[in-house]
Amino acid sequence: MKKLLLTLLAFTVVSSAHAQVLKRTIPSGGTRSVAKVAVYEEGKGVFSPSGWMGDVSCIKADPKCPDKPKTGKMCMKWIYDNSKGGQAGWAGVYWLYPENNWGGKKGMDLTGHKRISFWIRGEDGGEVVSIKIGGVKGEFKDSVTKELNALKLGSQWKQYSIDLTGRDLSNIAGGFCWTADGKLNPKGCTFYLDEVVYE
Repeated sequence: MKKLLLTLLAFTVVSSAHAQVLKRTIPSGGTRSVAKVAVYEEGKGVFSPSGWMGDVSCIKADPKCPDKPKTGKMCMKWIYDNSKGGQAGWAGVYWLYPENNWGGKKGMDLTGHKRISFWIRGEDGGEVVSIKIGGVKGEFKDSVTKELNALKLGSQWKQYSIDLTGRDLSNIAGGFCWTADGKLNPKGCTFYLDEVVYE
């Protein structure tokens, strides 16, 4: 009997600890505050930049670039080099959860978050990129899609945000996405991203 009681006590402690971890890492609804979820922050993030699209051979990436990050010691550097052309005429990358999930699996529940914000700058200024969250199709399609189309970048860091108040965030596989159009970037483009977070 004593052994059974000890076993139940241990299980209760473990269950309680697990619940606390879930409370911190899995957003919940209502008015309670939710934990920040990083797409990219100092080289790390919950979502994986595994969804390369379009002319993928034209994309180059440095996820730990030390070249003037907004904060910390690193940022992401992305190069869309269409100097050798490309059949699609565009390229882009999705940050997916789990990795390589194009809707075949359930995404992340981000219920309770109010916005996604990010910092971005161009190499020289004049680069044009579009930003999207959600939009992944498939059996477990994303519960929301929102876009910022054709952002013309400056050479200095600028913060943008996408308002998600009142939106259904119960299933998000495509946590963040950028695309670059060859017609809008005839010489390609190089740009930097930092501090991409759901808040």
